[in-house]
Amino acid sequence: MSVRLESTTPQRPLWIGITSRHGSPEWLQQNARNYLAMVASYRALPVAITPDQPVVLPDGEHFTPDAEGRVPDAVLDRLDGLILSGGGDVHPRYFGQEQDGAEDETIDVRRDELEIGLGQAALTRNLPVFGICRGCQVLNVAAGGAMIQHFDGHRTPADGATRFHPVRVEQDSKLFAIVATEQFDVNTFHHQGLDRDSLAPHFRAAAIADPDSWLVEAYESTQHEWVVGVQWHPERIFELGDAHRRLWESFVQACVEYREVATSRP
Repeated sequence: MSVRLESTTPQRPLWIGITSRHGSPEWLQQNARNYLAMVASYRALPVAITPDQPVVLPDGEHFTPDAEGRVPDAVLDRLDGLILSGGGDVHPRYFGQEQDGAEDETIDVRRDELEIGLGQAALTRNLPVFGICRGCQVLNVAAGGAMIQHFDGHRTPADGATRFHPVRVEQDSKLFAIVATEQFDVNTFHHQGLDRDSLAPHFRAAAIADPDSWLVEAYESTQHEWVVGVQWHPERIFELGDAHRRLWESFVQACVEYREVATSRP
């Protein structure tokens, strides 16, 4: 798929929001650089959205988080797409469970508040949303789903080589139309995830783990133009195959089309 960034009328580059736990330049360079680089590779402008720093748009407009870490929903009216990025665990209280496997040291309730609020507002707007690893999980929670708080076998050690495993794509899914293959390899860094019972209403499984066929590795919305959650890290494109590049191209193209519709409104 070729991504059409040009239009019949000159427009600014795409503005794509990327969430993260902290907004300092040092944190973003250490923890978000692959997301930032991936967006920039499509000549789009990444916009960092964090619970501890104002969101600064490319034109200088600011949106300041409140004491709970939430930013005004109006920031989404200025964006063409949203990436909910990877990170720590979502607090189980947001999906009605006691803590049973979620790791205290990785939970950040201000980030939960930020991303759950943004996820819900983005779904209301039909904004293209790409949920990645934690982002896949928190978007599912924002939409009314839950998750499995802990399981073994899918976490790459912090000091070890990246682990990979295959996923099998549901042939009737939008994801299958995007990646054009029934199976491909993904990297794996998570210890939480989703099964079919924990999927939010209006989300459906698009890919499952192989051989762990109970584990949903990707889902998509049945009610939105482009809402996809994946458990792997496609921003680490340097270690992945062509299917992941096609996924990024589809997301960026959805952002282009969203902007064109938005700018055509009276």
